[in-house]
Amino acid sequence: MFNEDIRQTIAFPDYDVIVAGAGLAGVAAAVSAAREGMRVLVVERYGFAGGMAASALVNPFMNYFESGANGKLVNKGLFETFRKDMQALGATKKAEKRGCHAFNDELLKIVLDREMAKNGVDVLYHALLSDVSVKNGTINSVTVSTVSGNFDLKAKFFIDATGNADLTAFAGLEFKLGRENDNRVQPMTLCFRLSGVDESKLDVRLINEKYAEMRREGRIKNKREDVLLFNFRDVDCGEGLIHFNTTRILEKNPVSALDRSAAEIEAREQVLEMVGFLKDNFDCMKNAYLVNMAAETGIRESRRIVGLYEITASDIVNARKFDDSIARGSYEIDIHSPDGTGTHHVRLKEGEYYTIPYRAMVPVAAVNLLAAGRPLSSTHEAHAAFRVMPITTCIGEAAGTAAAMAVRKGMRAADVPISELREKLVGYGALI
Repeated sequence: MFNEDIRQTIAFPDYDVIVAGAGLAGVAAAVSAAREGMRVLVVERYGFAGGMAASALVNPFMNYFESGANGKLVNKGLFETFRKDMQALGATKKAEKRGCHAFNDELLKIVLDREMAKNGVDVLYHALLSDVSVKNGTINSVTVSTVSGNFDLKAKFFIDATGNADLTAFAGLEFKLGRENDNRVQPMTLCFRLSGVDESKLDVRLINEKYAEMRREGRIKNKREDVLLFNFRDVDCGEGLIHFNTTRILEKNPVSALDRSAAEIEAREQVLEMVGFLKDNFDCMKNAYLVNMAAETGIRESRRIVGLYEITASDIVNARKFDDSIARGSYEIDIHSPDGTGTHHVRLKEGEYYTIPYRAMVPVAAVNLLAAGRPLSSTHEAHAAFRVMPITTCIGEAAGTAAAMAVRKGMRAADVPISELREKLVGYGALI
């Protein structure tokens, strides 16, 4: 037995900055605020950091170089720090790699833990954001539900890094969802991995030809148009492990508890169908086995804040350089059809990148709140470009730095001096 009262009393201090969500954007936000001298708390519903990379097995990192064979690196700052930490721990063989970049998501959790600890960030895992206290746009506290009970946590400034803009929505602030005409979102996907694959016999072209044939014959229910898979040759995890990002859950609202539950059940059935298809039809898969499915179905698109500026598809494809830019991006518009089959790509010109304006992080009517990660103010199409992890990590770094400046200067999020913010980010090695 414990030598203390089993009814624990936990007292939390008031913080300078509270970050909701410990995905890559949230961790970057927390670390960047803490290195500016802020007392920072991160609250996270899972028992680990990493967000979609860890809970939904979103892997690999999408390209973070300018388009074209000779394009320069686009995403640095804390994203580069995390990559180098991952290489040092063996989470990837290469810290810098053009194109898709696979990594060990289990070791990523440790990398992020260490970064937060090194910078003095307080972490509260297994804490679900459940309510927000707000008055006249100022957030006073957030409520989190834990195994020890519910706690009201106070801070001077808050960062919404939940991925789904939960904090923003719970504060009663305006948001958008999905396509402008019908609110439909990109499909959710449950990633899974097979081990025991004979990679010497793996032929992706033949797999996709057979898959297309069986879909035409009505023998495959999955609506995705192809089989998307990745290997782990950049990661020390042995031979024969293949990652699949190929299930497709349609017509489900990712911010509906009922739809999310139904999506998980449907997605697992799709995984079973795909495993059977692969094992029954290809010699390279005859000894393969399902080693794991993600802890949750991955979300490409959900709520987006309504901010002081809305990023558009034109801003992306025309590689717009904003005066208040706080991050860069090079990933193309990549829309998995909300209606069913098909994936729509709009690529940038060679050697180009676009930028992310600070104003898109600031919710309209909010005083002490910034959004970090993919729920920035944007159109459905633009969101499909900057939603990937290298870019959202850089957005998180900017959010944390701006929050620290707002606290120190006693000002609203909208009034943070952009020139000073940009100077700080460059000083920390970010590309803006």
